[in-house]
Amino acid sequence: MSYKFLMARSQKKRILVIFTGGTFGMGPSLEVQNLGSKELKTWLLDQVPEMNQIAKCDVHVLYNLDSCHFQAEHWFELASHLHQELSVKKNFDGAVVLHGTDTLAFSAAAVSCLLSPCPAPIVFTGAQKPLSTLRNDARSNLISALELATQAPKALQNRVLVAFHNQVFLGSRVRKKSARQFAAYDSPRFPVLATIGSEITYHEIIKHLPPLKAKKPLLTRFKGTDAPLPQILSTNLSPQFPAALAQVPFLETLDGILLHLYASGTAPTEYAPFQAFLENAKKLHTPIFAITEREDEVRKLGTYPSGKELEKQNVLWCSDLTPEAAFVKAWLLRELNADLPKKEYFQWLQKNWDQPLADECSTR
Repeated sequence: MSYKFLMARSQKKRILVIFTGGTFGMGPSLEVQNLGSKELKTWLLDQVPEMNQIAKCDVHVLYNLDSCHFQAEHWFELASHLHQELSVKKNFDGAVVLHGTDTLAFSAAAVSCLLSPCPAPIVFTGAQKPLSTLRNDARSNLISALELATQAPKALQNRVLVAFHNQVFLGSRVRKKSARQFAAYDSPRFPVLATIGSEITYHEIIKHLPPLKAKKPLLTRFKGTDAPLPQILSTNLSPQFPAALAQVPFLETLDGILLHLYASGTAPTEYAPFQAFLENAKKLHTPIFAITEREDEVRKLGTYPSGKELEKQNVLWCSDLTPEAAFVKAWLLRELNADLPKKEYFQWLQKNWDQPLADECSTR
């Protein structure tokens, strides 16, 4: 055995692969396979032997959930596990998180907000077809994620990323766009970081990423599931806005409302039930976060008269946040400031909503 070969083996990076469930590890008929960490590691190495060529991999099974069952408590548990292994124990040089695709964008945004700047690259990926099937994307997605975790350039080494179907995204900027195509994700309001072909080609944007502000991980302040957790309602506008949403007893139960406006950033501000909704939310200090789902962001809420009326009612603008990241941010900020009464929290939020926790939004 040559000296050069021994050196290459000794310099392999240590990568933690965290399995949380989802399509990636399901059987051919989409049944859940209940494998422990040891069995899953053996199965993965059997299916994807290239793992050992890329890194020294260890596998932890944190959950085996269809991602539609993920809740906020899972964000904190996942982030805490990553923090322990990467920061406290320093056991690994990076991590790959195998996650179901339906709520991957929420979890990636949450981990990004909680842990950034990260001690090492954290790469989320998953699959549209299980690894156990003949025609699947799981194998190539795992290989790409492992390569990214071991070779990420300096600008990406302290960030949460998503590697999926030959593209690399910021973890807090992705949206699922397809349930059928292998190209399941898009980053409609932020450029793609890299393209994966015969090699990983990083794009010019990574030279212009703003540095992440140093902060302690936002984990120790989680009250846990025994205490009441924030209630954030996400709802879309449509004609005939339901008057029930304007009722004070209902609004009192909420800690925030993510309101999806019409495409131009407008809302039915002349419609009486919607007017009552805005006025009652303002009186109760229930934050309303306004967002659109169009691919190009609406840079200013007050472009149209109805948008200006929303501003008068203290509606907060989500700017270039994705709906997933906006929901996560609204939820986390309330959870992490749970001791503040509603009035004081809303006043704090008006000053701090625009400030990024990680790279989920552009600074203004």
